[in-house]
Amino acid sequence: MKEVKPLLEKYLEIVNSRQNRENKKYWENADEPYLAERWRGRSLRRRHTPFTMAMDISGYAKVLGINCLEYYREPDVQLHEQLRYAIWEFENLKCQRYFEDTAFVSFGSILEVSFFGAKINYLPGQAPWFDEKQSLFQDKVQLAKVKPFDFYKSWLCEKIHYFYETMKRLTEGYDIKVMFPVTLRSPFSVAIMLRGFENLLIDMYEDSEFFDDLLSAITAYLKDYAKARADFLGEPMPKFFLFNDEISTPTLSERLYREKVLPFEVELAKFAGGLRYWHSCGVSTAFYESVSSIPGLQMMHIGPWSDVARAAEVFGAKDIPLEICLNSVADIYEKDADGMKEKLLSIKDACEGKVRYQVRADGFAVLNSVEFTLEKIREWNKAALEIFPG
Repeated sequence: MKEVKPLLEKYLEIVNSRQNRENKKYWENADEPYLAERWRGRSLRRRHTPFTMAMDISGYAKVLGINCLEYYREPDVQLHEQLRYAIWEFENLKCQRYFEDTAFVSFGSILEVSFFGAKINYLPGQAPWFDEKQSLFQDKVQLAKVKPFDFYKSWLCEKIHYFYETMKRLTEGYDIKVMFPVTLRSPFSVAIMLRGFENLLIDMYEDSEFFDDLLSAITAYLKDYAKARADFLGEPMPKFFLFNDEISTPTLSERLYREKVLPFEVELAKFAGGLRYWHSCGVSTAFYESVSSIPGLQMMHIGPWSDVARAAEVFGAKDIPLEICLNSVADIYEKDADGMKEKLLSIKDACEGKVRYQVRADGFAVLNSVEFTLEKIREWNKAALEIFPG
């Protein structure tokens, strides 16, 4: 079993450090229960705004030698390695990210699809993913056979409980909370995983009733999980994250989103008393007005292909903070220092004084080599500190 005590002690030094206390002042949600494995802060500021940085697990696997097969198989390994890469972040990424007193159970982006029995592939050097070779729900008959959700036994749930209890035991005696996972994917995103993208888009036109039934079933599962999680932990109902990378023009029109997808997202927001975060790395500009109408929306992700100035206008009017993410390849790996600063200044010009926002560079995977990747990250870090000194 991995020895975690020295890492827990070092991590708590970071949590209680002067620098971390300084970083806390940037964020509205620093004191809220930590509910996702990649910490995402809601900026308090329209000026002198923060920026954050993070790698993805495939990047950490190469930079730090993390064995992803063990990471998702053994809870002591997962705890050990997540502490190790958090410490690496603090020591190497000089940004305003806040480090909370929390460890987390993670299985990446396949928790929700696993509820329905999708086959999960565990892969070297990256997060697990579902088997995309065959549509899990090929017709209404298969959908009708879906079993009632079981918080303790529905596919990954049993493994999650094992990881959670083990991590609690390993952190006993330290001022560290262990986070039981929340769901992250939206009903539409899960439906694509279960049905296949092309099939689901055809359903929207040719079998609208089946499309509605499928999203209704997924929405019910997400609500059941959230309620059971809250009851199990004795905590308030968590507000949902909705990761929606598939919601993008021209693949999906604004009308189809508004009429066929948005109602299920509104249902989840009303059920949980708000929505913590809406995310699409796609071209989401056309959906801004509809998304901003979701009751209790707390933060909006703006991906690298979406209109930042328009986002500042729409969401600034409703005081909904923005998380503006860069394209790690085009904006960082392929740019020199001047190009990086130009990109950051364009964001600042579009948003400054108009909306609460942060700039985020995440999802770093190793490109070309570890040495090249780290050099470009350091170069971007220096440029960001110059444009957003805090």
